[in-house]
Amino acid sequence: MLTIHLNGPFRLSGPGAPDQLSRRGQAMMAYLSRQPEMRAERAALADLLWSDRAEEQARASLRQELSVLRRVLPEGLLAADRQIVRLDLRKVGTDLSGGGRFLEGFDLASEAFEDWLRQERSAQDAGPQPVHPAGPPPRDSRPGLAVMPFQSYGAPDDEMLAVGVVEDITSALSRVREFHIVARQSAFGLRGGDRDVASVGARLGVDYVVEGSVRQQGQRVRISVHLAAARDGRTIWAEHFDDRIDDLFDLQDRIAALVAGQIAPHLRAAEIARARRRAPEERTAYELTLSALPHFWSHRPEENLKAMRFLSRALEHAPDYAPAMAYKAWCHAHQCCYLWSEDGHSDRDAALDLIERARPLVQNDAASLVALGATCSMAANDFEQAAALVDRALLLDPNNAWGWLRRGWNSVYKGDAAQALRDFDQCERLSPLDPFHFNVLFGRSAAMRNLGRFDEAVALVKQGLRAGPGATWAYRMLYGTLWLAGRRDEAMEAARMWKGSNPHLTPELMAALLPKWSHDPEYFRALQMLWTLETCGGGEG
Repeated sequence: MLTIHLNGPFRLSGPGAPDQLSRRGQAMMAYLSRQPEMRAERAALADLLWSDRAEEQARASLRQELSVLRRVLPEGLLAADRQIVRLDLRKVGTDLSGGGRFLEGFDLASEAFEDWLRQERSAQDAGPQPVHPAGPPPRDSRPGLAVMPFQSYGAPDDEMLAVGVVEDITSALSRVREFHIVARQSAFGLRGGDRDVASVGARLGVDYVVEGSVRQQGQRVRISVHLAAARDGRTIWAEHFDDRIDDLFDLQDRIAALVAGQIAPHLRAAEIARARRRAPEERTAYELTLSALPHFWSHRPEENLKAMRFLSRALEHAPDYAPAMAYKAWCHAHQCCYLWSEDGHSDRDAALDLIERARPLVQNDAASLVALGATCSMAANDFEQAAALVDRALLLDPNNAWGWLRRGWNSVYKGDAAQALRDFDQCERLSPLDPFHFNVLFGRSAAMRNLGRFDEAVALVKQGLRAGPGATWAYRMLYGTLWLAGRRDEAMEAARMWKGSNPHLTPELMAALLPKWSHDPEYFRALQMLWTLETCGGGEG
């Protein structure tokens, strides 16, 4: 029998033991040996060993690693099908009798595996450890989140559905770089034990816990989910999803996308509230960046300047902090696109400089990629680069609502109104209460205007202005759309509202700062007519 030695450095012994395995091959063997029946789902292994990669990349890497292992290990010892990877219990044993800690000196560039490794090492520590309420995390790190096993009620196969839903939710959330997800194996290790939220938070070292239940009756299923703060058990968000089990895997995918899309903004809001409880001078780069966001998404010129001040202080703390750099670039893009700048060049130059500085630093941070994509379209008029950045962000995190928002605007700029409407629908589906919802409405209006559906476009602009009353730049959209619809008196009233909120504007600033889109030339000509009518303007997108 081949033996896997787990205490001390990783080692294989016995007949057919290979002389050398890759680091991830060793990690896979160690992990499988600690699972019930030495088996695990392929998706779980891919997420565990390649949590820093996009889903397709992780699955491809797993296929390659399995191919290598099957060649070097004794025949039949490792088996895999489309769903499961397993070791043959008759041919493999484990040894935990040696000296040293569990997998001593072992590390792997995968956060999910490191979580599991810490959990295994903690389990081997002598004596029970006292449970204390979770304290605040290190303030320069992302918050931690654990998705606990869901309770099952109803049909006999509920258990399988509950496990699948939790695995897919964990996998979807692991793509969001704004917080750190504890590996599902660590969370499942507490199954059946103490489910008190504060205790779970302390055991797993997380700040937030997701719990839920699955109830099935015939082909109908209700999945309830709630997000709680680990420190005090306070519920931050709760929702239930009703659906039909026509296709089990499709159902799991739909629920995972909806949950991930809605948890992210609610967790972000909780972190913003927590940052506000600290004095501004005591906040770290992470907290200062969070503090900037409510000012940033209000779409008011004075609030945008406040956001830039927070982000500048964040960069004083950490000059290479990519999220602060990317969001500051987006703020400068707001100054350009919404015609808030009194200088036709300074904000655009600052935005372009930040794009170049941030691009090599953002790596796989989907939110920062979205921010840079928005800046490219709004300030740099580089719509191709904007699309490439946003598409990469959505490849990394397909449930990023702001990514779909910006993809929708990119589709508008390219003149593809039908695609833009689908993109905006996906944004709203993922985050229906998003603080940028008013900009989804404005985006839909731009698409409808491009389709010649002017009455619907006007109604959507007005709805957006009610949802985001500070976004007075959108009176430009209202004026232009009403003018094209032939509603000239209403158009001139909207133009006066626009002029009143932008008294410093000149034709030169408008020509210098507005995005150079070409998707709707009639609309652009209507805007230019304002100057002959002794009015002035704002921006879009």
